Amino acid sequence: MGKNIKIYECESRVNGVWLMAKTILSNKESKDPRTFFEGSSFFRMLRFVFLLFLSFLLVYVYYLFLTGNLKKTILTIWSNHQQIIISSSIFVTYTVFIFQMGVWRGRRR
Repeated sequence: MGKNIKIYECESRVNGVWLMAKTILSNKESKDPRTFFEGSSFFRMLRFVFLLFLSFLLVYVYYLFLTGNLKKTILTIWSNHQQIIISSSIFVTYTVFIFQMGVWRGRRR
């Protein structure tokens, strides 16, 4: 037997605001339960991890600021990793500049 899919649209007004709801009724035996990893893509999980990292970094910097160790920590990191920081910033600046030149060139065409 084929699947019977019915779409119902309903409009109602609640507290002066129009609400529109769609309800899809389908054959319940054909639905497969999805796990967490099947329902989310790799890039969404990567973005979530990156934003979580930024959140923890912001909380840690705020903690260092409150304890008065922020300046000392920044100076220690700069003195120990100065060459790596300068090289990385030059590479990132060069890459962003080349990308932006490509964007400007592509818009003119």
